[in-house]
Amino acid sequence: MAETTAKAPTKPAKVSPMYYVHTLVCLCIMFGFGQIAPVAPLTPLGMNIIGIFIGVLYGWIFIEIVWPSLAGLLALMLIGGMKPVQLFNKSFGDPIVQMMFFIFVFCATINYYGLSKFISLWFITRKFVKGKPWLFSFIFMGSIFILGALTSASPAAIIGWSILYGICNACGYKKGEGYPTMMVFAVVFAAQVGMCIIPFKQVPLTILGAYANMSGVHLDYGKYMLLAVIICIMCAIAFILIGKYVFKPDMSKLLTLETEKLDTEGALSLSRVQKIVLIFLFLLVILLLAPNFLPKDFFVTKFLRAIGNTGIVVLLVTVMAAMKVDGKPLLNFKVMVDSGVTWGIVLLLALVQPLSAAMASKDTGITAFLMNAMEPIFALSTPMTFALIIGFIALVLTQVMNNGATGVAMMPIVLSYCTASGASPDLALIMVVMACHIAFLTPAASASAALLHGNEWSNARSIWKNAPIVILVAWLVVAAVTFTVGAAIF
Repeated sequence: MAETTAKAPTKPAKVSPMYYVHTLVCLCIMFGFGQIAPVAPLTPLGMNIIGIFIGVLYGWIFIEIVWPSLAGLLALMLIGGMKPVQLFNKSFGDPIVQMMFFIFVFCATINYYGLSKFISLWFITRKFVKGKPWLFSFIFMGSIFILGALTSASPAAIIGWSILYGICNACGYKKGEGYPTMMVFAVVFAAQVGMCIIPFKQVPLTILGAYANMSGVHLDYGKYMLLAVIICIMCAIAFILIGKYVFKPDMSKLLTLETEKLDTEGALSLSRVQKIVLIFLFLLVILLLAPNFLPKDFFVTKFLRAIGNTGIVVLLVTVMAAMKVDGKPLLNFKVMVDSGVTWGIVLLLALVQPLSAAMASKDTGITAFLMNAMEPIFALSTPMTFALIIGFIALVLTQVMNNGATGVAMMPIVLSYCTASGASPDLALIMVVMACHIAFLTPAASASAALLHGNEWSNARSIWKNAPIVILVAWLVVAAVTFTVGAAIF
């Protein structure tokens, strides 16, 4: 009889003592801050709301996203003056939260059918980039911008890297050489910034949704997307210029690259089902933007406005789930939910919606307090300088904390300034949203930044040497485009 070898039991991972310290601090702030005597015009309710906000912010930074968000919801019921039915209507019942959920399901379908790799390969295999290394690199970055917009930064970076490795192998580049080191970083940069293009994706939706909840003011999605696309193009051009004149990698090996050989798995040959999913992708973008361009009295416009952006996404997901291709649902809802929904982001947004509304309530006194505290800044700032300052603060904070949380933290300040000065919030909102996407200096900045720091083709020294240059230049590009093109269209 064959002898079986028993496997040694794996030791459970030890929990760091700091986890319990951070947990205790998080809960003490969340439930204890309200015991401090309020300073006028803050009210006792306002102190509780501030405590909940600071507590969950601390938890998001030092612990994780999920349970601090759930604890925040409980705190809103216990000390935040919200009854359970009211709270859940404003959190999980909020259209923006529901839209986020269905957007995750839709994007998971794009990944499931391999369309992400198709999009990237299609761009870099065009004949006009052959023999033109810098143009090839620019187009490659452009394809990653689109992947970041359609999916999210982490999958876009992973797909981009897999294609980059194939390019390096075909050209003979080795780990540590200038070009692969630069492009590993470029892929993360493009994936991260590309997420800003579509306003109903994770970070833009969280930040803009928080401000809309506080003020009732909504940004024009069509104008926002136009500006975001211009910013991405200019950021890519700026990166290529930095590469050419500052990093100066050896580009000679790319001169003979046969791009058509990069498709080793037949990803460029679309199947029937892939073509159908691609049609739905185009439909999603068209239907979400159509109400901004079609006549208001047109029946299609009335229908789309009646169901709203969330309804549009639900409609397409419903049709895809009902449609049978080769005897199977085009969209297997359970599979897409299991593989595509990032529950941490959904829970964060579910807390942000009621919490941001509570912070803007007159009963808390928070807006009035911020207006009094920042009166010197308000008095000396123009709308443009304020947008620059608040955006730079977001840029710095995003390097060490969750980008969505950073943006949400800036919204009460933006609201206070706009209320006091009568200025439009558009430029300030755009600067904050864009700044929150330039997050890849530290591993804590974003998931894609953590991937970058763990990539074998890169190293910490090159990241810390080159990232600050790229981030600063990208910031200047964002400011220049926002204060010229943005000021003209908003």
